Amino acid sequence: MKPFAVILSATLVVVVGLLVSSIASASLGGSAVPAAVRPATAPTYSVTFNETGLPAGTNWGVHYAYIGCSCNGPHKTVKSTSSSITVSLPNGSYQFRVQRVDGYFVNVSASGILNVSGAAVAPITFVFYPVIPFLVEFTESGLPNGTLWTVSLHGNGHGQEAALQRVTETSYGTSMNFSLLNGTYHYTVEPVAGSFFTGPSHGKFVIAGASIPPIAVGFETPPAYTLSFVESGLPAGANWSARVASGGALRVHDVSSTTSNEINFSLPAGTYRYALSEVLGFAIVGSVSGSVTLAPNGSQINVTYQSLAPGAFYVVTFNETGLANGSHWSVGVTATHTFGHSRHEAQTSNTTTLQFLLQNGTYRYHANRVRGYEVANDTGTFVVAGGSPATIVLNYSTIPTYTVTISETGLPNGTNWTVVVHTQGAFGSAYPVHTSVTSNGTSVTFQLPNGAYCYRIAAVAGYHVTTGKKNGSFSVADGAPAPIPIGFSPKG
Repeated sequence: MKPFAVILSATLVVVVGLLVSSIASASLGGSAVPAAVRPATAPTYSVTFNETGLPAGTNWGVHYAYIGCSCNGPHKTVKSTSSSITVSLPNGSYQFRVQRVDGYFVNVSASGILNVSGAAVAPITFVFYPVIPFLVEFTESGLPNGTLWTVSLHGNGHGQEAALQRVTETSYGTSMNFSLLNGTYHYTVEPVAGSFFTGPSHGKFVIAGASIPPIAVGFETPPAYTLSFVESGLPAGANWSARVASGGALRVHDVSSTTSNEINFSLPAGTYRYALSEVLGFAIVGSVSGSVTLAPNGSQINVTYQSLAPGAFYVVTFNETGLANGSHWSVGVTATHTFGHSRHEAQTSNTTTLQFLLQNGTYRYHANRVRGYEVANDTGTFVVAGGSPATIVLNYSTIPTYTVTISETGLPNGTNWTVVVHTQGAFGSAYPVHTSVTSNGTSVTFQLPNGAYCYRIAAVAGYHVTTGKKNGSFSVADGAPAPIPIGFSPKG
């Protein structure tokens, strides 16, 4: 039999050894929780990106980012000088995008979405094409020497090719050159103040393996004369507009707005169509549109606005059906006048009717959202012309919801636990959800409409989630999804 002192010494050695081991583990960032009860690391699966078309040894890269509820999902840019890049990712959906390489471009497959679901993903291949440019020349005639002019164009390519096919150039000379890939292009020549087009200002051309003949752009810069519109009747500071247009060899289309009483256009001699803006609360005496022949010494058109008689307002009624009694709902109305002037008004009601008092004019309306309901005719237009228009009925209907259940095991009876649910991409959702439910039973339930959702299991003192996901996602699609099980275990 060993002496008592020897047994005590051995015991102390074991205890001290365990304590030192524990302290060392903690100091190295480890955990004192026995391995048997730690949450298992999620398995990963290989995702391979292959490229073709680049010279051997060219550096290229791919960026990938996790799509889901947790901002802690994998996202990284990986580069390589070989023709293949392989990464290991856990289950989930990921966006990917190939990085640009100077002198090359990737077409449609430059970006996309991949899904990892319990197995390696089939290789994703990118094809790099060398940038082979062809010359496209634009020539102009008719502008005074040294005048700046601009051409913008865009092609029909996709992926990285699209960026290479969207170009704008300027020139003070009589020509400008573009260096372009094969493709179909649309071009637009910007207007030049004081000059007018004598031919097309926009068009289309195709490059197919060779340069094309120069594209000619014709301008004319004739003597200009003043066409004036002079108004009376509006209060100081009121905004009004005039628009002029002409066809023929010199095409003119111009709009001018002002808060003074005069608008001037500088135009070549000719005949022009014109239109005047409406101003809320006023009527134009005479026609709001017409034609005028501009003489070499200029022309003036007098415009008279007249205030509508006091009381010239008419009731516009909106009725709703389908909402629960006492629900708050609202409608916004915008009076839009010629050339974009507008005035907006909104009304709210918790009964079935709301009304506006409006003057003559054309209006747009928009019914605002009511949580839990949808309305098919939420936008529309109506006209007030010397009387009240027909009542506008908004037909609301309940958005169907379905039961989502999240159940737990492992907590003692009566323990409170909480689940938070919110809409994925809530800012882009018509009916965003962000709610939480606390329970001391074994399940929590949510009533949710169709959509994609994230959930988060709140921390419970003394326990951690060891089965299921603490943060996860689910979708509701015309029915209740399968219950989501969560398992808790005591912290060691």
